[in-house]
Amino acid sequence: MKRWAVLAAVAVVFVYLAAPVLAGGHEDDLQVIKKAVKGGHACEPGRAVKWFKVLITDNKSGTDIVKVSLPISMAKLFARCAKDKHLHMDKADIDIAAVLKDLEDMSPMTLLEIVDDDATVKIWLE
Repeated sequence: MKRWAVLAAVAVVFVYLAAPVLAGGHEDDLQVIKKAVKGGHACEPGRAVKWFKVLITDNKSGTDIVKVSLPISMAKLFARCAKDKHLHMDKADIDIAAVLKDLEDMSPMTLLEIVDDDATVKIWLE
């Protein structure tokens, strides 16, 4: 359970750092994200992960606030360019390259979904 929590934390931090670089997107990507969030993503064994995706939706208006579609290969490139190759947290020292390799080796699935009155946050691998 701790491993998933750490992976989710690293994913959120990575998206936070990469979001300014990756702002914007194609309308096709938006449709794929909307379809994924509505249909949910169960584990799909045997399929390679190519995308790390994040969607934050305002629950009151139904408007998408943040949409990120990040190729795993781009995430690995950013990790290689980073000055610090580890993420230092309270009681953990996380090797970013190893986390990205673990994410790439997983099957497409939902990593995190948080729903409250104001917004829904969904992070998944596709």
